[in-house]
Amino acid sequence: MPSFNFNWSDVSLLQSIIVYLATTLGDIVWVFYIRRTGSGKATQAALFAGLIMLLSAVAVTSYVKNNSYLIPAVLGALTGTFITVKFDSKEKK
Repeated sequence: MPSFNFNWSDVSLLQSIIVYLATTLGDIVWVFYIRRTGSGKATQAALFAGLIMLLSAVAVTSYVKNNSYLIPAVLGALTGTFITVKFDSKEKK
């Protein structure tokens, strides 16, 4: 069973915000990536894939060092999905 390293004394507020924003934006960018791949726009899809990798790397390198950054990462993913679904449903009306 994996053990988690929640080291609260080493948590930086700035790094937490960066992880939160990276996962929020990453989640939103996934939608653009999926839409571009679905419509056969290879160049645009590839650019979004690179952006997803970059944003994911920011979060992953943070929470590998300190599992406490999983919390802003999860909150960012929740926020990104919520924003995307809300925005998408407004456009379809």
